[in-house]
Amino acid sequence: HQHQQRQVKAFACCACPRSFARKHDLQRHIRVHTGAKPYSCLNCTKAFARTDALKRH
Repeated sequence: HQHQQRQVKAFACCACPRSFARKHDLQRHIRVHTGAKPYSCLNCTKAFARTDALKRH
């Protein structure tokens, strides 16, 4: 049996039941609720909530 450590999830979303161990992950998650898409493609009009999605595009 593998022993799994439980991480303390100190950063809770105020809009849903999700919580996160890292502040950065909560900040990224909040964009789901706000609809913010701060990462824009320089070659077209598309914008993305996450940098990894922009890179895949």
